[in-house]
Amino acid sequence: MRDDVEPDAADAELLDAFRAGDIAAGEALFRRHAEPLRRLAAGWVTEPAERDDLVAEAFVRVLGVIRAGGGPRDNLRPYLAVTMRNLVAKWSHHRKRVELYGTAPAIEVAAGAVGAEELLILRSNAHLAWTAYCALPGRWRTVLWRTEAEGDSPKVVAPLLGVSPNGASVLALRAREGLRQAFLQAQVPETGTPCCQEARRRMGAWLRGGVPGRRANLITAHLAGCEPCRTVATRLDEVNREMPPGVRAVSA
Repeated sequence: MRDDVEPDAADAELLDAFRAGDIAAGEALFRRHAEPLRRLAAGWVTEPAERDDLVAEAFVRVLGVIRAGGGPRDNLRPYLAVTMRNLVAKWSHHRKRVELYGTAPAIEVAAGAVGAEELLILRSNAHLAWTAYCALPGRWRTVLWRTEAEGDSPKVVAPLLGVSPNGASVLALRAREGLRQAFLQAQVPETGTPCCQEARRRMGAWLRGGVPGRRANLITAHLAGCEPCRTVATRLDEVNREMPPGVRAVSA
């Protein structure tokens, strides 16, 4: 960020800096507004992943307008909220078409909906792969199927999903990581011990670095004092480390 733009600067200053080419100013705006917008999105979409997608796509569109010289000059959040509302309406219009591609009748689809780099891992247990694929939100299943199995470009997929081509690319990356986390999570045994349930429920995402700081710290602390959960995490980490280098995230 430019030296003359502080992290706690008003929206107007950050917007001016972003228009002038300061990418860090855009990142500061995202950090400032993303969480309140996720809470707003909860009133429109139920899946946490879809809330994140909605917020991310709104920022992509609004910052694109701002970079081109348009958009708000201050008080960015109402502009983002209106963009999100319009996106929800568009996504609802496309939802039936999305679900036609987002579900599949056979386990083979799960293997077809991921890249070759995951195939050797997922093919070893088709049931786990199918379980992981079915656990994803419909939009994620759709973008995986269209881009990986059918080979469509983000530009082709974008109208189906009601997003920009750049938004489709980002969505595909999120969906691929979501599939990896779900594949790990499908291998976590359930437990009847109440204090272990939260750590078990998020263990796949935690191993992939997908759990926010405070919650990740709570899981880490739980594992330090819980041998059964620590054993599960150790075994799961071995699976994570067997994934190809281009796929594996750094373990927590």
